[in-house]
Amino acid sequence: MKYQREILKQVSGYVPGEQPKPGERIIKLNTNENPYPPSPRVMEAIAAVGADGLRRYPDPNAVELRKTAAELYGFAGPEWVIAGNGSDELLAMIIRTFVDPGETVWSAYPTYSLYDTLVKLHGAKYASVDLDREFRMTPEFFTRQGRVFFLARPNAPSGVSSPKAEVEKLCKSFPGVVVIDEAYADFDEDDCMDFPRRFENAIVTRTFSKSYSLCGLRAGLAFARPEIIAELMKTKDSYNMSAVSQAGATAALRDQAHMRANRDKVIATRARLTRALREMGFTVPDSKGNYVLARWGGRPDTKGIFTGLRERKIVVRYFDARNLTDALRISIGTDAETDTLLAAIREIVK
Repeated sequence: MKYQREILKQVSGYVPGEQPKPGERIIKLNTNENPYPPSPRVMEAIAAVGADGLRRYPDPNAVELRKTAAELYGFAGPEWVIAGNGSDELLAMIIRTFVDPGETVWSAYPTYSLYDTLVKLHGAKYASVDLDREFRMTPEFFTRQGRVFFLARPNAPSGVSSPKAEVEKLCKSFPGVVVIDEAYADFDEDDCMDFPRRFENAIVTRTFSKSYSLCGLRAGLAFARPEIIAELMKTKDSYNMSAVSQAGATAALRDQAHMRANRDKVIATRARLTRALREMGFTVPDSKGNYVLARWGGRPDTKGIFTGLRERKIVVRYFDARNLTDALRISIGTDAETDTLLAAIREIVK
């Protein structure tokens, strides 16, 4: 239970007993969910699975989904892709495959805190390199030694996206596997999907939870050289993706127009929210994700803003962690939700 509670806290910001009460109406801006619905094609594909599809075991290798992903992103075939029960399962799978207990796994700080939890669950050592105040990589990043390096791009929780030239430098300098976690890449101007073809040690992970509005489906992908994918397939659970998740994820990939339309709305609202928060005195890095990190000028009352919002049934993410106690991470909601949020913050900080 201890580790289950820790994983829930790292992923969602909630722990059991802190979930909204049944029927409680809240504006939920703490878990970076997409405020817009998934493609209608996804719903049609899920319905088409039917009773017979549920009666039978799903394809253990998710071949159709992997073929679709390979075609979309310009890879030679499905042997460059592996599918998982969300990208979180893929992160855990990478650790199981390439790290022995006692070996070292690196990442940045601050970043997605589940990396730390997954590494420790495996009995390995977790180490991190501090990003600078602007959440950029420092020279120390390129001197690390270890089995795996997790790099979130865009970074969570800041939304800052490391320049591709620096990610390239990390792939060249790090002796182990470099995992480029691109959970939020569709909200960025560029990505590192070409890195698996360019670097033998690069793995790029993607999720359907953010830009595709499919948190509840639990689907993720990882792209790497076929020899890396072959090793990951050895540690994959037999039926790690249901027939429903395979059908829905495949349909989502095939409707890029719908994803991009939702993405564009999120990006527009992100820009508006960033401007408004800065006008109120917050420091907000230029985010490339579907969230922003708002710093309240080093003042000690940031948790008070979090609490005040919660009292108004608006939930954002507060981090009781080093270098983050003056910050709130706010997911991008609808325009109406954003208006309500901004009005509440103005009332609290006036």
